[in-house]
Amino acid sequence: MNSHHLLLQQLDKQEQKEFEILAHYLIPLGWKDNLSHADFAKLLSSYNFLEIDNNYAERRLKKFQKFDLIEIKKNSTSPTNGERGKRLANTIILKSFAYQGTLPTGIVPLDSILYIKRDADEKCLRELSLARDVSQSVPFIRVKAAKGMGKSSLLDRISHFLEKEKKGIVARIDLATDAFGDNTLNDSEKLFRRFTEEVATAFSKLIPGFQGVDLETVWNKHKTSGKNCTDYLEEYIFKKIAEVPKFSETGKTLLIDGIDSILGKQTQTDFLLVLRTWNEEKMKLVDSRKVIWPSMVIAYSTEPYPDANFKGSPLQNVGTPVELLEFTPECVLSLAKIYGLSWDENNVNGLMKLIGGHPSLVQRALYKISQTNISLEGLEAEASKISGAFSNYLLHHLERLQARQNKQLLACFQKIMRGEKCKDAFAKFQLEQIGLIKSSGNKEEVSCELYRMFFEENLDL
Repeated sequence: MNSHHLLLQQLDKQEQKEFEILAHYLIPLGWKDNLSHADFAKLLSSYNFLEIDNNYAERRLKKFQKFDLIEIKKNSTSPTNGERGKRLANTIILKSFAYQGTLPTGIVPLDSILYIKRDADEKCLRELSLARDVSQSVPFIRVKAAKGMGKSSLLDRISHFLEKEKKGIVARIDLATDAFGDNTLNDSEKLFRRFTEEVATAFSKLIPGFQGVDLETVWNKHKTSGKNCTDYLEEYIFKKIAEVPKFSETGKTLLIDGIDSILGKQTQTDFLLVLRTWNEEKMKLVDSRKVIWPSMVIAYSTEPYPDANFKGSPLQNVGTPVELLEFTPECVLSLAKIYGLSWDENNVNGLMKLIGGHPSLVQRALYKISQTNISLEGLEAEASKISGAFSNYLLHHLERLQARQNKQLLACFQKIMRGEKCKDAFAKFQLEQIGLIKSSGNKEEVSCELYRMFFEENLDL
C-alpha cells in the first residue's frame, strides 16, 4: 500500500469521493489552480446534484490540507474589477494522488485523467480551428498509427472540441462497427450505400427539422457507387446545410474512423479513390464558389499493411498526414505521477527500454506496478511470458509474423533480430508500420527489449 492510500484512509467515503472530484479537476490543469470556496462548492454541486454551500467547501479543503493531500497558498494580491467572481481564490496545489480505477482498455473516456496529450492533438485542433471561414479550402487530416496508439481517443477529443468549444457540427462514422459488416465491406455498391446513409443520417440528426431525400429515389444505376455517394451528399446534405442561415457559417466536420477495415479488401481502391477525389475537387477553393464540403478527419491503423502488401501509404499525398507517435519520457513521467508513483528519470528510462513508449503497453505496465507494487525488475522478469501482462499483444504480433502470407516479413524480422542487415525495403517499411522495428539512419533494430525477449523465445532464430 503506497503513501497516498494511507492518507486517503483518514477520510470517510464521502470525503474520498470529494477529494477525487477535486483531483480530477486539478490534474488536467497542471495539478493546481486558483480556486475560491465558492468555486469548489460549485464543482462539488455539479457532481452531487445537491447545493453545496461555501462553508462546507472551505471545511473540506482545510481537511484535505490537514492530511497533506493538497497545499493551499493564499494569494496576496487583490482581485481586479474583472476578477471579482474569483475573489478570495487561493492557489490549490494537488500534492498526493493515485489512480484507483480499472485498467484502461480501448478508447480512453473524455473525462479520464489518463489521457495524455501529444503533438498530434495540437496539430489536429490547430488545423481544424483555422477552417472556420466557409469561403476557404477545408482541411483533410488523416491520422494513422499502429494498433493501440490512441487514434479513436483522439477523434473523441477532436469531436468534443469542435462541438463544445467551436460550436460546430460534427458527424462521426466508424467503418469498424456492426453498421458495416463483412458482407458490406466487401461489396462496393453495398458499402457506398451504407456509408451514404450513415453520413446523411449523422448530419441530419444534428439539425432540427432537417429532412433528407430518400436515397432509393435518386441512386442512379448508370453511375458508379462512389459518384452516387458524392452527388447525394453534395446535393441533399451539404448544400442543404449551407442554405440554412443558422448553420451556413458554422464549421462542419466529418470524422471517419476504422478506415483500415477496408484495407486489403476489393472495395479499398474505389473507397479511397472517392476520398482522394473529395480532397482534390470538393474541399479546395478553386473558383469563386464557396466550399460546402465539411472538413474531414480520417483515422486508420497501419497494422493491415503487411496483409495488404502495402509498399507505401494507401493515401499518399492526400491531405495532411498526422502520425500518432509513442509517448515521450515526459509523457510517461506525467502518467506515472497520476498512478501515484514517485518516479524519476531513471525509472522512466528503465520502463521505456523494456516496452518503449507504446501508450497501451505503458498504461498496462504502470497500472500493474501501481496495483501490485511489483518492481521494474520484477515486471521485466515476467514481461515476455505467455502469462505476463503483455501476452495478448505479443501473441497478436507472433500470429501475424507466422501467417503464411507474411514469410518475407518474418525472414526480414529474423535477420534484424540476429543483428543482420535486411535488404527488403518493403518488409522493413511494413515492420516499422506495425511497430516491431525502428529505423535510425541506415540501421534497423527491434523496437524494445520486450519484443527481443519474447521473439527470441518464440521464433526460430
